[in-house]
Amino acid sequence: MESISKRQQFFLPLSVLLLLPLFVLLPFNAEAQSFDEGLKLYQQGKYEEAASIFTQLKTKRGYLFSGKSYFGLGKYLTAKSYLEQLSAKDNSELYLEAQYNLALTDFQLGQYGNALNRLYPFKDQQRKTQLVTDAIHFYDDILHFLTMNQRKNAFQQAENAQIKYDLVKAAFSNVDYPIAKMLYNQLVQTKIDTTIPAMQKLSKMIRDSVSYAVEKSYNSRPNTPSGMTYNIGAALPSYDNESAEFEVARNLYFGFVLAAETFNQHHTDKKAFIRFQNTAANKDTAAFAMTNFAWNVNADAVLGPLFSEPAKRMTEYAEQYQIPMLAPLANSGSLNTDNPYVFQANPTLGAHGKQMAEYAVNTLNMDTLAVIAEKNTLGVNSAYTFRDHAERLGARVSYFFVEDFASQGFDLTDYTKYFTTDTVKIDSLRYHHVDGIYAPFTGQAAPTLAELLWVDLEGMNSSIPVLGSQVWGDANIPKEQLDNREIYFSESFYLNKKSQKVEQFSERFKKRFDIEANRFSMIGYDTAEYILRTLNRVGNPALLKDALKHQPLYEGLISNISFEGTHVNQQVKIFTVSKAGVQPVLEYR
Repeated sequence: MESISKRQQFFLPLSVLLLLPLFVLLPFNAEAQSFDEGLKLYQQGKYEEAASIFTQLKTKRGYLFSGKSYFGLGKYLTAKSYLEQLSAKDNSELYLEAQYNLALTDFQLGQYGNALNRLYPFKDQQRKTQLVTDAIHFYDDILHFLTMNQRKNAFQQAENAQIKYDLVKAAFSNVDYPIAKMLYNQLVQTKIDTTIPAMQKLSKMIRDSVSYAVEKSYNSRPNTPSGMTYNIGAALPSYDNESAEFEVARNLYFGFVLAAETFNQHHTDKKAFIRFQNTAANKDTAAFAMTNFAWNVNADAVLGPLFSEPAKRMTEYAEQYQIPMLAPLANSGSLNTDNPYVFQANPTLGAHGKQMAEYAVNTLNMDTLAVIAEKNTLGVNSAYTFRDHAERLGARVSYFFVEDFASQGFDLTDYTKYFTTDTVKIDSLRYHHVDGIYAPFTGQAAPTLAELLWVDLEGMNSSIPVLGSQVWGDANIPKEQLDNREIYFSESFYLNKKSQKVEQFSERFKKRFDIEANRFSMIGYDTAEYILRTLNRVGNPALLKDALKHQPLYEGLISNISFEGTHVNQQVKIFTVSKAGVQPVLEYR
C-alpha cells in the first residue's frame, strides 16, 4: 500500500476497495492514525513526542517527519540520519522535502557548501511549488549570508561551476575591488567557461574600480536567510529546591527563556532557542558542558556560568570551539585575559575604578586625589585602575595606600591624617591638598573600614568627598553628618521599581512562570536580550564575537550593557548618599 500515492488512494474504485483483504487495511489505518497523531504533535511544537511516534513507523513519511522533529529539537545530526533515508527513487515530493530539510540542517551545522549543493537542483524543477520557491530563495539567501571564510569553504565544497560562480558573484556586493578581482581569478582557475554571458558580465563588472563601485552599491542586499535559528546555550548549575543557589540559577534561566520567547514573538522570520546544560560547580562538568554545546547543540553563543572555577575552564573551550561566551554575574578581572571569545556583562571592579575616575575628574573636576584600599581584596583592582585612569585624564593621585589593615588592628590614623582640610597643618607638615578620596573597600572587613574612615574624617572635621564601592551605599551614617560631605559609590545593577518596563516585565514573568521576578530574572533577561539584539543586527553568528564589542548601548531592566571595544561591560551606575537617601547621580554613560 505504501507505493500508492495519496492522490491515487482517493480515486480507487469502491469495488477495488471492497476486495482488499482486511489484514491489509488494518495496518494501513493504524499507520495513518499514528502518523496523524504525530503530525498533530509536530504542528503543536511538541517535537520530542512527535519524534517518538514517527520513528516507530519505518515509512518514508515517518523518516521525513522524524528528521523534521529532531531538527525542531536542535538535534541536527540525528535529523540528518533520518532525512537521508529518502532517496531520489522515492516519491519525488517527499524526496524534495527531505532535501530541503537536509539543506536547512546543513546550514545550521555550518556546512554551507553542502546546503548549496542540495538546494541548487531545485532551480531545475519544472513545477514551481511553494517548497521549490522556498528552496530557491534559501539558496540565494545563503549566498549573501556568508563571511569570507565561510564563502571560501563553500566554494571548495561546491559540486558544480554554477554554484562557484554564484558564490563569487554574491561576494561582489560586500568586498573591495582588489578582493573582487582576486575572487574572479580564482573562479577562472576552476576551468569555468569564460565565454558564457554570465562570466563576460562579471569580467565587465570588474573592468575598473568605478564600474565595480556602481555595481557593488546596486547589488547590496540583506544577508540573513528567512527561518534562521539561533541556539543559545545556558550554562548554569542545577540544584535541588532547598539549596540557596537554586533561586539564582532558576531565575537567571527563566530570564534567558523569556528573552528568547520575546525575540521569537517579534521576529517571524527567525527564531532563538535556549539550550540548558548543567555545569554544577566544578571544572570537569563545565568542560563537558561547553563540549556538548559545540558538538550536540551547535551553539551560537553561551550564557553563563555562575562560578569562577567553572568559568575559567569554560573559557578554554570557548576559544577552542570559537563560541562567544557571555557571563552574566562573574566580575573577575582575570576571566577574559587574552581570550577573544569571553565577555562579562557584569563590570569588573577595574571597570568600576575606571568609571569612578572619569566621574571624579571630568564631572566633579577633582584635580588631586587619594586612594585607600585593603590589601588582598578585590577592591585592589579598582584602586589601581582608578589611579591609572585618573592620571591619564590629567589628575594627580598624591596618596595611594594599599595596606593590610587587618594586621594593624584596623587602625587607619597613620593614613587618614593626610586627608585633613586644615590649611595650617597642610602647609606646616607639607601635606598635599586632596579633592577626593577613593576608598573601594570590599570583602568581609569592608563595613568596618568604611566606618573607621568616616569616623577619622569626622574627627578631623574634614569635608573631603568620599568615592568608593557599594559598601558606602549600605553604610549606617547618621543623617546629620551628611550635610558637610559628599559620598559617591558605584554599582553594576540598578533597579528602578517605578519603571514602566520593569513593571511590565514583572507581570509577564509572573504570568509565564508563576513566580515573582527578582533581580536575577532581570539580569538573565538583559544578558540574553543583549546577545539576541546583536545577532539580529549582524545576522551571521560568525560575526558575533566582534559585533558584541561594538554593539550600541543596551539600556536594560536592571543593567545597561556596552563593551566599548573591550570584553568587559563598561556601564557602571554612580550614586550619591544624602539625607534624602541613595540616589543615582548620572544616567548610564
